[in-house]
Amino acid sequence: MSPAARSAETHADASSLAARCLAGGCVTTRSRYMLVQYVTFVRIPLAATAGVLLHRAAPGDLLALVVVALLGVCELTDIFDGLLARRLGAESRFGALFDPYCDSMSRLIIFFGLASRGLCPWWLFLLMSLRDVSVAYIRIMYILSGKRPGARLSGKAKAWAQGLGAIALAALWAFGAMPLNDFRLGRHWLPTTIVALIAAITLWSLLDYFGAAQVPPAPQKDSPGS
Repeated sequence: MSPAARSAETHADASSLAARCLAGGCVTTRSRYMLVQYVTFVRIPLAATAGVLLHRAAPGDLLALVVVALLGVCELTDIFDGLLARRLGAESRFGALFDPYCDSMSRLIIFFGLASRGLCPWWLFLLMSLRDVSVAYIRIMYILSGKRPGARLSGKAKAWAQGLGAIALAALWAFGAMPLNDFRLGRHWLPTTIVALIAAITLWSLLDYFGAAQVPPAPQKDSPGS
């Protein structure tokens, strides 16, 4: 066997061993579980870092580009943590609730930073807060009623709209495409459209979850002898 073939075979064996270890042989269940939670949690400090840099950066400089990159990484972790949990067999009830919590906290931090920088209106941040607090209580109602608080299409649409919308608003500011430091609805069509879409989908998600929670009580059975 040639040296190149032996090298390729060794590399294939090492890759196969690493895959088997990651899947469950060499890594403990707790380690896999904690890895997924760390990937989920990391978007909160990433969002906080982006929020701080928003106030130190100026359009066109390197820090502004770092802000946009951090927002992109936040969204990638939201995709990657679920894939990683399924790949490692580390899905859990805690993770199913911790993931939307980290989603909510990271995006509220991001939009607080955008609003305080004048890149989106404060009422949008308040609408997002109202939606997330309300849905958190709706999830509690689901659990108390014995139902599993599964994700809904409106919730996923809301996540995509808010995540991509934040990146778009930050990118418009970072590249100096539009003077967004004093946001006003209607002043520029593109940021106005982005904000309107985020608001509409967020409101739809709130109403959708609220409607799904309106489950009529089960009919009471007549007691024997009544």
